[in-house]
Amino acid sequence: MSIVNIYIHDENIYNVEKKPPEKPPKPPLYHSRFEHQVRQETKSCKDAHRTMGFSKIPLPGPADFLRKNCGPRHRATKSAPVRLCTGHKPPIPKPHEPSPCQVLKVVDFRKENIKKVVAANPKKPRPRYADTRKGDFHDLEKSGLMPIYMCQPKFGKVPQYLTRRKKDLAAQKDRLIEDRAQQQPRCSYILQEERVELLKGLKKNWEKLQQEYQSLPLLTDTVPKMIRKAKLENNLKQLEKDILTIENNPYIYLYDDDQKDT
Repeated sequence: MSIVNIYIHDENIYNVEKKPPEKPPKPPLYHSRFEHQVRQETKSCKDAHRTMGFSKIPLPGPADFLRKNCGPRHRATKSAPVRLCTGHKPPIPKPHEPSPCQVLKVVDFRKENIKKVVAANPKKPRPRYADTRKGDFHDLEKSGLMPIYMCQPKFGKVPQYLTRRKKDLAAQKDRLIEDRAQQQPRCSYILQEERVELLKGLKKNWEKLQQEYQSLPLLTDTVPKMIRKAKLENNLKQLEKDILTIENNPYIYLYDDDQKDT
């Protein structure tokens, strides 16, 4: 007879639930040791009204009421005194002298008025502003919204820098005219004697280069020899070209490109 061990427990596989996986703990956040110092400095230097202005518009104090003569003052211009008696009146005519007859001029006022109206400038509207949506208009010049420049002492006068600029431009123009008058001509003519001497010098140089070219070795097996031979050939061709141009052109003019107009 065998003995069977029986274990009694309260576990049930139907009651087992799947547990979510445990999340790993987050690393601690970095905190600078100067954090409190920076916060204190930003709070001390912060300006609440720097960008957006006051939260509520402060009302003017009772002492800031409008007073007399607070607006802009227009300076009175000094004018010459008006003289009523500008000269002596003509004498009274004598009884036996005939009085000068005044010729009356016939004027057509209708045509004159038409001419004046046609030649007159159109009337400009006065600047106004409306403060209500129903069209309550007011004068803009007396409102204080437009700057008044008539009270300045320099109003209507030419600035000094413009007069200075005009003087400088006039002096610069005079200087330019003098420089052009003193400037030498660019084009110069070569005399026949100079032409003959120039031709002789070119022929002598050609003869020297021809001798050097003929004295070269027959075998050009190295790079320096080839370079020297090509250089001598180019110089000889250029001299031959210059000699032909001078011989075919009896009149030669030189033009200097280095000079420039000022």
